[in-house]
Amino acid sequence: MTTYPEASPDTAPENLPEVAPQTMNLAQPVFQAAGQHPDKTAFLCREGATSYEALTERISALAGALEQLGLQTGDKVGLLLYNTSAFAVAYFALLSIGVAVIPLNTRLTAPELDTILNDAEARLLISSLEFYETVTRLQLPALEGIILDTELLQNESELDPLLNAFPLSCALYRLDELLERQLSPAMPLPYDLPPDTLATLIYTSGTTGKPKGVMLSHQNILADARANVAVIEAVPDDRFITISPLFHVFGQTNILVSAMLVGASVVLVRKFSPKTVLEAIQRHKVTFMAAVPTMYLMMLTHLREKSFDLSSLRVCHSGAAPMAVETFHDVEKFFGAPVQEGYGLSEASSIVCSNPLHGVRKPGAVGLPLNGVKIKVLLEDRQEAAPREIGELYVQGDIVMLGYYKRPEETEKTLLAFPDGIWLKTKDLAYKDEDGYIHIVDRTDDLINIGGVKVYPREIEEVFYQHPAVQAVAVTGVPSTLHHEAIKAFVVPKNGHACTKEILLEFCRGRLADFKIPKYYEFVDAIPQGATGKILRKDLSRDI
Repeated sequence: MTTYPEASPDTAPENLPEVAPQTMNLAQPVFQAAGQHPDKTAFLCREGATSYEALTERISALAGALEQLGLQTGDKVGLLLYNTSAFAVAYFALLSIGVAVIPLNTRLTAPELDTILNDAEARLLISSLEFYETVTRLQLPALEGIILDTELLQNESELDPLLNAFPLSCALYRLDELLERQLSPAMPLPYDLPPDTLATLIYTSGTTGKPKGVMLSHQNILADARANVAVIEAVPDDRFITISPLFHVFGQTNILVSAMLVGASVVLVRKFSPKTVLEAIQRHKVTFMAAVPTMYLMMLTHLREKSFDLSSLRVCHSGAAPMAVETFHDVEKFFGAPVQEGYGLSEASSIVCSNPLHGVRKPGAVGLPLNGVKIKVLLEDRQEAAPREIGELYVQGDIVMLGYYKRPEETEKTLLAFPDGIWLKTKDLAYKDEDGYIHIVDRTDDLINIGGVKVYPREIEEVFYQHPAVQAVAVTGVPSTLHHEAIKAFVVPKNGHACTKEILLEFCRGRLADFKIPKYYEFVDAIPQGATGKILRKDLSRDI
C-alpha cells in the first residue's frame, strides 16, 4: 500500500527548484529551467517549438512592456485566450511582476465577461483576434486597455481595418509590438513576493448564482503543483498535453506550472477535439495526459474506429468528475497506459488527492491525500465519519484558497475554523475506505430527494454505463408532486446499438432498488458540459 506522508524536506520531490519560505513567485521555475537547459523545448504547438530561453525572453519583454503601461504589483489583468504560447507568455509575465491573472472561460459572452472583469476590477484585458467580436461588445468603462494577439492575421492589409474600426474607447495594443520593445537594462525577473500574494482569480461557473472569484496565492498554486509533480512522478523528459483549457485551474496547476517545475515540454492543443488530441499524442510522443471522463469517452469512440500510436503515454490522469468503472477499464485497454484518478477543486488550487502510480490503484476511488494535504470526512454533527460512512469532505493545507474575492460572508461559510485550524468545506459527499482511499459519492447540490430518501445520481449512472448500448448518461431530479422529486435519465446511445426506455428499465431491475430506477428518459445526442468537460446538470431539462 502506497501512502503519502506529510511534506517535509525529506519527502519533497527531488530536483525541484527550491523556493525560500519568505518569498516566492510562480514564474521562478520557468527562469530556473531556462538557466539549466536553455535549448530545451518548453512548448510545442502548430506554429512550431519554443525553447525555454526564448520563452523567458518573451516573458521578460512583455513584463517590461506591461510595467511601462503602468501595471504594478497587486493589479489584475484578464486573460481571454485559447491554449496558446501567448497564454503562457502572458500568464508568467503577469505573475513575474506580481500582477494577478484573471483567466477567462473562452465560451463566455460579452455580458458574462463584463460581470467578471468588473467584479475583479481588471485594469487590462489580454485577448486575441479570435475573440474580436466578443471583445468589441464589452461594456467596461473602467478598463484602461486591451492587448490583442494578432498572430492569426499576418497580412497587415487584413489586420488594419479591424484595428482601425475598433469601437471601444480604451487603449488598444498589439501583443507582437509589445514583445518587440527592448528593455535597457534587462529586468531582474521574477520579483520576490510574499507567499500570500494573489496570483490568480479563478471565477466559478456560477451554478448557484453570480460567479465568485476564488483567490489563489503564489504559495497555493506552487504547493499544489509540487505535490502533483510528486504523485504523477514527472521528469524533465515528459511531454504534457493541454487537453483541459488553460483558463481552468487544472490546466494551469497540473499542466502548465507542473511541467515548468521539472523543465518538461508542453504540447499546446488550442481547444479540445478528440481527433486533434489523439493525433497530437501520436505526433509529439506525449507521455502525460489529463482529461475528464466525458473527454475520454469521446476519444474512445475514435479509437474504436481508428487506431493511433499512443505507446508513448505512461499515464492517463482523470479528474473533475468520477470515472465509471467500465470507462476506467476501456481507457486502460485502448490507451495502453494506467489510469490515475484524482480529485480536486478550484478552492484547493486544483488537485487534492490521487491514486498512486505505483502501489494500489482502486477504480472508482480518487486515491490518497497529496503531500502536505489533510482530508477528513465529517457528518452533519462535525464528527468524523467511520470507514465507508458517507459525509462531507473537508480539506486543509497550503493549497487551500485565500478566500472568495470581495465576498467575506461566502468565505466564512466555506473556510471553517476548527480546533486544529482552518478547513475548506467542499460540498462534496465522500467516504474513506479501510485503506484510507477517498471515494467521491456526489455533490450535496446534486442529491435527488425521493420521498425524503436521498439518492446519489452517480450510483445510477454507474449502472447505466455497464450497458453496452450506453455511450454517456447523466441523471438528475425532476419535480414530482408525489415524492418531491422523480429521477430522469439523459442517455446518449452508442451508434449501432438498440437503446430504448424499455431496454434500460429491464436492465436496471435487479441492479437498482425500485425507487432508484429512473422514471423518465430522454435520448440525446450529447450531454451538456462545460469547457472542462464537466457535466452541467443545471442545464439538463427538468421537463417530464
